[in-house]
Amino acid sequence: MSEALGLLAEFNAAEPLEQATRQACALGYRQLDAFAPFPLESLEALLAPKASWVPWMASVGAVSGIALALLMQIGTVLAYPLNIGGRPMVALPAFMVVTFLFAVVFAAGAAVLALLIGSRLPRLHHPLFAVEGFERGGDDRFLLFIAASDPLFDPVTTRDWLQQRALAVREVAA
Repeated sequence: MSEALGLLAEFNAAEPLEQATRQACALGYRQLDAFAPFPLESLEALLAPKASWVPWMASVGAVSGIALALLMQIGTVLAYPLNIGGRPMVALPAFMVVTFLFAVVFAAGAAVLALLIGSRLPRLHHPLFAVEGFERGGDDRFLLFIAASDPLFDPVTTRDWLQQRALAVREVAA
């Protein structure tokens, strides 16, 4: 069982799933995931994802876009000086439109890239998909997954604990 990804417990209703999830969180399990045919708002707080780093990456992308736009425009003006109408060589108000557009495009690109990397996409297959009965999690079953990477995960203890509450418990092979 050293190569197990975790354990998947199957429930026939939402209420036992919610109770088992609350109890698992109370025991200290943190790497949980629930699958149900419809959204369970009561589990949102328990299974809330960690803070996303997408906004930070979008900010870095925007600052990079601003820096690149100003570097290109100021570099062009200094490389090919043209004195038109007595303006200063580096007139920042004239650079704002291009700078703004670069900031928006770079921020959007960085945000999409961070989202894809953070979501581990494109991932065409996950080991959970191969578990017998997993497809019923979107139809008429309620599933609770406890990852083996959780610090409290013990294959025997966790399996026994889940078997007391669930209809069936299956090992998810990595």
